[in-house]
Amino acid sequence: MRWIHRSIVTLWLALTAPAMSAPSAPASPAHIEWDRQTLTLVAPGGGYARMIRLRNGDILCGCSRQGKIYVRTSRDNGKTWADEALVCDSPFGAATNAELLQLQNGWILLSYNERPNDGVHPYAIKTCLSRDNGRAWSAPALVYEAGAEPRSGCWEPAAIQLPTGEIQIFFANEFPRPGSKQQEISMMRSLDNAATWSAPIAVSFRPGHRDGMPAPLLLRDGKGIVIAIEDNGLVRGPFKPSIVWTSLADNWDLPAADGASPRRWGALDPPLPADWHAAAPYIRQMPSGETVLSFQIDHDAKGAKHELFMAVCVGDPEAKRFGGMTYPFDLPSEQAGQWNSLFVKDDKTVTAVSGTRLNGQGGIWAIDGCLVRGQ
Repeated sequence: MRWIHRSIVTLWLALTAPAMSAPSAPASPAHIEWDRQTLTLVAPGGGYARMIRLRNGDILCGCSRQGKIYVRTSRDNGKTWADEALVCDSPFGAATNAELLQLQNGWILLSYNERPNDGVHPYAIKTCLSRDNGRAWSAPALVYEAGAEPRSGCWEPAAIQLPTGEIQIFFANEFPRPGSKQQEISMMRSLDNAATWSAPIAVSFRPGHRDGMPAPLLLRDGKGIVIAIEDNGLVRGPFKPSIVWTSLADNWDLPAADGASPRRWGALDPPLPADWHAAAPYIRQMPSGETVLSFQIDHDAKGAKHELFMAVCVGDPEAKRFGGMTYPFDLPSEQAGQWNSLFVKDDKTVTAVSGTRLNGQGGIWAIDGCLVRGQ
């Protein structure tokens, strides 16, 4: 009878135990779904474009063309664009790498890179200001001078403003170590709306390598300041995106950390294969907290080789664990799409901006995408 008792107990346990469900599949990563119907030519012949939303609701786009910097405005949320307006040029070479920031007082700060070609005048970081939403611009003001040759130059400025009003401008800088093939990310501060600037400090430097193309972001909810950079010391091989971080309390007061510091981490999870090239990063944050990172890459998801083109990943509110890689622009393998950027259009929409050639027309192209959270 003992076996009958055991059977009854076993049956009772089976009937009363909680139902056991099959293991659930891991959540898919958040990603961006791109709407091909929104594809728009913003600036024929332009390159290296950046967009911001002004307080009056307009979208302002700055870009380079033939060594000069122009802006144009959209008053219908990016569907159409007004005629371009010249901001500045360079008498000794090219003015390029325009970045836009609307300050707390309403002024628009445009920072850019002056690249001479005469071997005499220095590479420089300069700014122009607009006090009327981009219609008129001040004469260029000097922020920083480097050397007169490319191997001692400075590159790619971008700025943020802290809640205190302090402006920080970041740029790639070879001048402290000319000819060494090493490069740091330098930062300078302004406490008077870009009238004057502090001496530069190194906020990111990996000895023997080239930290480049900084894209700064003030994270929401006091989570600190991050810079997305291209990093050729993360692994052996070409550039990969890295994130450099500081707390608001520290605010870069600690010396620049080397690659072993927790202040720097590889952006992508999982990381890309070591031989893939992924450079020129750009980072923005959605109102819901997710961070969005773009970079120019030379392989697609199946490992096929291409010219450099735009890829976009989604990360967490601390600018970590970027995944869900998508490609905004459907380009043939022989067509490049470079010096890209992102613009957060609204709560769910991010705009990808690329210098490329589509439909037989080269210039600045934009496309909208919707944030899709993991399931």
